[in-house]
Amino acid sequence: MEAWALQRVDKIFKDPVHDSIPIYWRLVQELIDTPEFQRLRRIRQLGTAGSVYHGAEQSRFGHCLGAFHIMNRLLSHLREMGVSLPDEVACVAAVAALLHDVGHGPFSHALEGELTPGIGHEEWTCRIVRSHETHVHQVLAAADPELPGLVVGLITGEIDPGTFPYPFLVSLVSSQLDVDRMDYLLRDSLYTGTLYGRYDLERVIHTLTLHGDRLVFVEKGIPSAEEYVLARYYMYWQVYFHKTTRGEELLLRRAWARAVELYRQGSLPPELLLPSLLPFMREQVDLAAYLAVDDADLSMALKLWRKSPDPILSDLAGRVLDRRLLKPVFKTQRRMVAPERLPAAIEVVRRAGFDPDYYFLVDTARDVAYDYYTEAEESDSVHSGRGAGEIAPVAAGSVTRQKARRAEPILVLDGLGQLRELSKLSDVIRALVSRERMAVNIFVPAECRAEVAALLGQ
Repeated sequence: MEAWALQRVDKIFKDPVHDSIPIYWRLVQELIDTPEFQRLRRIRQLGTAGSVYHGAEQSRFGHCLGAFHIMNRLLSHLREMGVSLPDEVACVAAVAALLHDVGHGPFSHALEGELTPGIGHEEWTCRIVRSHETHVHQVLAAADPELPGLVVGLITGEIDPGTFPYPFLVSLVSSQLDVDRMDYLLRDSLYTGTLYGRYDLERVIHTLTLHGDRLVFVEKGIPSAEEYVLARYYMYWQVYFHKTTRGEELLLRRAWARAVELYRQGSLPPELLLPSLLPFMREQVDLAAYLAVDDADLSMALKLWRKSPDPILSDLAGRVLDRRLLKPVFKTQRRMVAPERLPAAIEVVRRAGFDPDYYFLVDTARDVAYDYYTEAEESDSVHSGRGAGEIAPVAAGSVTRQKARRAEPILVLDGLGQLRELSKLSDVIRALVSRERMAVNIFVPAECRAEVAALLGQ
């Protein structure tokens, strides 16, 4: 790595979560100053959650800085314990943490899979780092031509141990116990004004140790590990899967789908077309087009679509902008809905004058709070979508999102020097992982809610 990349810089970001975030290296400062990273200031961390928690206006920019900071804290802790980590290695790991979410699109997860079907933010992140056209790539390559590949390898976990013999750093970028989760739990808890995601970060850091090539908790750190896992569990079910947040995500997705449908039919007036979104409607999105959009583009598009002569698009856009959301049929999520009752419920919506493809929206959220299986047995630690066999297919009105994580178990070094999986030593975690929790809800116009609820069994 070029000497300039590791030059110390006197730069500190003041952060509401971590107080002060020192930057340390010139390379990191130059990456932060790139247009691709600055774009993250215009991407909301929590998508539509601001409609429920008015303080949830934080950006991906702040979260990425937070993940970078926690990585540095952990690396400093390991060095204090005697782990040999050259500055070049520490810098690479910190850069991977900094850039891990640089590929997020407008409203973060809310529209992921809709704007660029089949291409998630992780893939866009890798393209940004690899592409010779981006400033991020140019800065990395100027420091070391091998650096873009190393950063992508750390983010994806596909890295040659012979080239980078520090496998524990891969898990710190993406795993059950990674700096991404460590930051977003604390950050999202603060900005939503809730207590669910809070845990003792300092205690977690200081009860982690390196055993061989694995980062593990020492036995006295079990309470810290429990607190961390429970924080994630409660944040998912109380914040990320909040029924109003989920309902607005569904509505936003259907507004986008309707606009795309009208455009492809040639019936979306030119004055309602935002040039920056045309590549997405044509499914001809290159990297430059992807990086040209942020939350502002979608917000402006909704304002334009409110004026659409198409009554469905106009209504959907207005509902999102004015927070006139569809109503959840169930006040609290159900584990399942009898599929044989759905056709009659759909007919209620149709008779009321609403197209069920856009006004009968089904949401199934499922989350494994702590995955203790091997990757081959269970590779997804976050999933939301229609449950197989539990509700009848309503494809146009359902939302599906997956975010795979490497499913390495959280390990504890017990008093005998043996590695044990966390749930084997913790009654709390064992109870939590004993079964998967699922939640189903259905969203319909307010005019139909009572009749649909009666049919489906409120």
